[in-house]
Amino acid sequence: MLTVLLNPQQRQEYINHLLELDGFPQIDEDENGVFCGTSLTQIPDELKDLLKQRQKELIKVLNKAGLTAYDPQTAPYSPDVNLTSTPREVYRVDSQGIVSRRFFVAHDIIPSTGLGVEIEKAYIYNRICVILRQKNIRVSRMQPHRIIYLQYENFSLQADEFVEVFRFLNNFHPAVGLDNGDPVLLGFPKYGGDCLNLEKAVYEKFPELKYTYDGQVATIKLKAENVDLLNEFQTSKYR
Repeated sequence: MLTVLLNPQQRQEYINHLLELDGFPQIDEDENGVFCGTSLTQIPDELKDLLKQRQKELIKVLNKAGLTAYDPQTAPYSPDVNLTSTPREVYRVDSQGIVSRRFFVAHDIIPSTGLGVEIEKAYIYNRICVILRQKNIRVSRMQPHRIIYLQYENFSLQADEFVEVFRFLNNFHPAVGLDNGDPVLLGFPKYGGDCLNLEKAVYEKFPELKYTYDGQVATIKLKAENVDLLNEFQTSKYR
């Protein structure tokens, strides 16, 4: 049984309250806008081009679905081009970017503090949040609810499948609710119809893309190169 905690009108009142708490002015939400989160700061150099390419492929998918994507890699606050802006400034700019767009989408492959904070921000502000995972890569089980988790084997080859996912999602206004007591992302159809469990609707319509945790697959191992920055490694015990 579905329980609506926040319908679209109540959701807007809730978001206005959050904006006030965060010290933000009134921010208009672009119903077709997407914040494309990504791992940046601690990514090994040998993986940067790969992740940038996957981000470009994602943006093409979103554009084909009629959505407008924002890529923080291209922003003046990216750690690849700017190391002087303060953490408070970067957090505020990224937060505004998230709350001004209805959708939040990201590939979650590499451990990233920044991406994790962005996902939590998107969850709190009830974005239509879609997290993409590569099937043969295991990631953290700290996965917030009211988020749609999808997986792929080869994103480039499956791009058209994801276009259809985002076209489908763009037919709904997000909302907050429970399904038999479990927290879920609700969807109110834009063009009439009953409220539904949007997560469940996506998994039923695109079952081959539903993410399933597998504790037996490997994680990507990131090698620490400058471990001498750690105090413990300045002693012979850890060398």
